[in-house]
Amino acid sequence: MTEAPVPSTLDYYLLDPATPVGLLVEEFDLAEDLSATRLRTAGWTPADGGWWSSAAFARAVRADPNVRARVRAVTRADAEETYRRSGGRVLPDEETLRGHFRDDVPLAAVAPLRLGVGPAVHRVLFAGGLDAAPLAALRRALRLDGSTAAGVVGTGRLRVDDVTLRWDLRRVGGGVAWCLDVTAEPLDRTVVRPLLRRLIDVVRRHGLVPATVECLD
Repeated sequence: MTEAPVPSTLDYYLLDPATPVGLLVEEFDLAEDLSATRLRTAGWTPADGGWWSSAAFARAVRADPNVRARVRAVTRADAEETYRRSGGRVLPDEETLRGHFRDDVPLAAVAPLRLGVGPAVHRVLFAGGLDAAPLAALRRALRLDGSTAAGVVGTGRLRVDDVTLRWDLRRVGGGVAWCLDVTAEPLDRTVVRPLLRRLIDVVRRHGLVPATVECLD
């Protein structure tokens, strides 16, 4: 996985990135088992009077390719620059930004489902498609090796202290979406949580949009 600074707590996107008209800021609330319980979202468009919150827009980003094409993942530093150039001066800190989350997307709890004998799986689902070149770049960024498992594009591995971590990139939904299956042996969610955050940020920067996190235990 590409070395990078620890990402911000929130996810940042430019709206209409060719000529940015605003920002989208998001965060998943995670349960104790690290499954996502809701998606919190807020947009900022000076033409519309500032900050707004729309669950409908957040859903559309994940369901409609035309809407998804209007957003591009960026770092907080890039978001700060766009905010300043668009007349917003200093982008508020992340705790203040959370105050603009008013119209959340509830995420349905899924009954735990074993994928087979083995450790619990934290599955991150992503909306979007990848052509050959972006997929190759994502494989390099995630440090994926080859895999012979059905449906697996590649596998990454990392050892943190005494915990062995693994992530498999898969095509799902008939090839129209993607997922990362993350496992830890032995299971230690204090290690898995920051890894999930970093993996999600890497995948976001390569064009996919996170939709939810499931725990298959």
